Amino acid sequence: MQWLSDWRQRCGQVWQQLDLSQRCYLISALLVLAWLLSMKSQYWLLGFLGVSLFIAVVNDIWQGFLRIWHSLPGKAFILVCYAVLANFCFALADSSVNNLIGVRPEVVPFSVNLTLMLLAPFWSFLLAFVLLSAYLVLHTIKLMLLVMLRPLGVRSHHLQDGSYPKLSLAARLCFLPVVFTYMGAAMTGYVTGDTAAIDLFRESSAAQVQPAEAVVAQRTEPGDDNEQTEPEVKMFGGEISGLSGINPEVRWINRSVAWFLYQIESLSKSQCVMQGTEHLVHLNDFEVLVITPDPQQPYGYRYQVRACGSPYLPDLNRRPVSATAS
Repeated sequence: MQWLSDWRQRCGQVWQQLDLSQRCYLISALLVLAWLLSMKSQYWLLGFLGVSLFIAVVNDIWQGFLRIWHSLPGKAFILVCYAVLANFCFALADSSVNNLIGVRPEVVPFSVNLTLMLLAPFWSFLLAFVLLSAYLVLHTIKLMLLVMLRPLGVRSHHLQDGSYPKLSLAARLCFLPVVFTYMGAAMTGYVTGDTAAIDLFRESSAAQVQPAEAVVAQRTEPGDDNEQTEPEVKMFGGEISGLSGINPEVRWINRSVAWFLYQIESLSKSQCVMQGTEHLVHLNDFEVLVITPDPQQPYGYRYQVRACGSPYLPDLNRRPVSATAS
């Protein structure tokens, strides 16, 4: 069994020459091979494949991030990107809360902060997705040009420093669409709040059984011809409904914010008139936002503005009586 010992020693030497990204790409290739040999039935291998590719891509991006960060223009570019991201997150959080309660969001600052924290991962992931795509594409093009120019005598330290540069370039090119697929599925799963959206190879059974005419008939009920339906964006089996511009209506975030607003931030006792399970948020000295649990509403609560109704404040609902000449 001398050949087996020599083969193990050779594999150990090759493994020691690889960096972290190359090792993860090698493990990813083995996982893909194992999944194909299993007749595409062992889906847990795809989970490990996603983790391995995530580590490889993050390591590649981190090395590029360090090179950019150690230069003054690079630091300025990174800070500008995150400043733009923070500004967008603040504006979109205000817009989401305004769409939820129907009044200016300044009256519920803690709910706005909660919305910001819940939306920030999505927009951070989206920014990272765009920057990652641009970096990987440009980096791959650069390495391809360097490889093609090597027969002409052009040498570069980017290819001389690492081991197996051509195989590493081929691995990045082959796994690039897979990385984009996993990232898109992860964003869809976060927005929809459904982990089933991450299943890239699952098809809806209802879509397979029902014909197209039945699906159209269900979506277009009588009496809804004049109503405008919310556009839906489907990605990898998930749906993002209520997509308005660049601010998606994330239902699980709206439900969480609505619960937080009613249970924590709003007032259960006030000098204003309250009935039953109503909670209040003071808008000004004379008006309040009334929050009432209502299972019929999309997010479980009904919002309406009314007068405070305190006996110590003027009644805005009473109309002034005009004086008539006798």
